[in-house]
Amino acid sequence: MTTTEARLLNLTERVPQASPHDDIDKVRFYDLGMRRSALMAYKRPSDRIMANVRDGMTDLVEVGFNTGLLSLHVAGKLPDLAVSGVEENQNLVDVAEDNLTLAVWANSAGDVEFEMAKLNRLPFPDDSADIVFSFSSLHRWRRPVETLKECARICKPDGVVIIEDMNRHAEEGHITFILQFVKEGGDEFMRSLQAAYTRDEAAELLKEAGLADWQVVEEDLGLVISSRPLEPVST
Repeated sequence: MTTTEARLLNLTERVPQASPHDDIDKVRFYDLGMRRSALMAYKRPSDRIMANVRDGMTDLVEVGFNTGLLSLHVAGKLPDLAVSGVEENQNLVDVAEDNLTLAVWANSAGDVEFEMAKLNRLPFPDDSADIVFSFSSLHRWRRPVETLKECARICKPDGVVIIEDMNRHAEEGHITFILQFVKEGGDEFMRSLQAAYTRDEAAELLKEAGLADWQVVEEDLGLVISSRPLEPVST
């Protein structure tokens, strides 16, 4: 049995991560790896957000911003819109603030703020965000049902919520493809995948949150959850 085949086992049941990102040095190592590869990983989420921007929009919110790279990337494309990020892991917030400082120092376009707060108590008024988005964070949410409710609460009636994360039951070919890329980060990737939800589990979370009319779509390695049907974006 190869190492890759061994890593593909144990994805039947969800295994939550006890304390992800609890070491600042590991977070900085993770961030460095994402800086080198994130443009490819973030292209489709970024394109999906851009495809839903409309005239008159003013505020975007990222829920669980990891090290802030997607918010910074989106804000650079949308310098006239405010992008606010919320994260509840102190190490991720610290590294995101470093990334924001570097972006400001480099005169990058964009209006970005990062804030530490509980994801099940988002610090925004009702109906205040045009687009609420999240990428590769759902599997870390401590109270996913409450956070989903919060995403719905802060999103404007004509806005949209877009949540993307890995699919624990993605086809093995997609998982093997990623393992070939991440190499030394393969074990961490598999722990994150073990903590991810399946489509049926995500649908059950939405049902518990009173959001059964939201969409859950499988897409390659991931799941795309949205408050309304979305147009497909190219790879």
